[in-house]
Amino acid sequence: MPEVLTGPERCAGSDPAPPFHAPVRPAPHILLAEDELTLRDSLQDALEEAGHRSAVARNGEEALALLDRLSRPALVVLDLQMPVMDGVTFLHELRKRPDHGEFEVLAMSALVNGEWLERVPGVLRTLRKPFAAEELISAADDFVARHATGGLGRTPALGRGTPAAGPTDD
Repeated sequence: MPEVLTGPERCAGSDPAPPFHAPVRPAPHILLAEDELTLRDSLQDALEEAGHRSAVARNGEEALALLDRLSRPALVVLDLQMPVMDGVTFLHELRKRPDHGEFEVLAMSALVNGEWLERVPGVLRTLRKPFAAEELISAADDFVARHATGGLGRTPALGRGTPAAGPTDD
């Protein structure tokens, strides 16, 4: 009976097959945290059609878990009202990370207003729902332009001692 060779002996005397290298995709630079499926998908499609790499999360807990997979600096597009972990709690948890300064946050909600933005450190700007996808793309383009020139801009830092405040109904 002929001997069956396995492992390195099998290729003895012949050229081994070249190693297979899967294409490497650059890490996303935008994290979209939104619980509503239709809105999340349409915003991700719009971002990617505009040339942005994005990842998605259904709630703040998933968003926290994905932070380490993002390129740095990164933009977090954050819905404030989500199940499991809302956006305000996400901001509180983000401040605890030693790398929190590498993330900029764009908050989106039907309840946000300019006053709220001034009280919450780390939120770059707000989008009041409903908004046009072009507004998000413009904000993402501005983020990329600031970082492409090597500057971080004047994004408010997430201070550890500052309590996170949520939007008001007024």
